[in-house]
Amino acid sequence: MVPLRRVLVGRPRSRFQWVIDVLVILTILTGTFGAYALGLFQVSGGVIVLPAAATLVGFVVAVGVGARHSGLVVAWLGLFAAYIGFRADWAFLGLSSHSLGGKFAFLFDPVGLAVLGVATLIIGTVGFAVGYLGRSSIERLRGKALSQQTRD
Repeated sequence: MVPLRRVLVGRPRSRFQWVIDVLVILTILTGTFGAYALGLFQVSGGVIVLPAAATLVGFVVAVGVGARHSGLVVAWLGLFAAYIGFRADWAFLGLSSHSLGGKFAFLFDPVGLAVLGVATLIIGTVGFAVGYLGRSSIERLRGKALSQQTRD
């Protein structure tokens, strides 16, 4: 059984590896913002609760984090960063008639952040579990194959 702390923060890593994780999270935030700003990611209109492209990017990141066994918190932060990149684009480039204070108020709206937070916990956990269990299964199968080869 894996301890809860190890699932949340991952296996012990160096400070350099933590810095890399933070840089990856910041890259996800700015990359998602840039992709929406440049029109690479589209929003089809209507009421937007969860942007599809940001959700997909964050889910893929969570799967990768799970596969690396880097910790659930890192997976959640990666997905949340994608959502914040979307909201930053919407606030600063989509709400042109609002003041700067109004744009920041939209970006940090507690209700919007709570919705994204709940979605992050659910979707990020599922993505992390897919990656974690997938890699663990592959490692077990490799171990069984190697032990089978040594017996033959």
